[in-house]
Amino acid sequence: MNKLILIALVFGLGLVGCSRCEDCELNGNTETICETEFDSSNQYEDAIADREAAGAVCTSSGGF
Repeated sequence: MNKLILIALVFGLGLVGCSRCEDCELNGNTETICETEFDSSNQYEDAIADREAAGAVCTSSGGF
């Protein structure tokens, strides 16, 4: 029982370290943008919106 709780705790802590990332592709070039690169989630979302406004296609590439 204690082993199961420990495994669940370690797994939960592992998710805390994950961040949202998106790959934005424009003219054959791909740029990965991760939320950890910005001071706030609003800045991250604005960066994605800017790339898409320039014609890039952004898709989720990982994180939580």
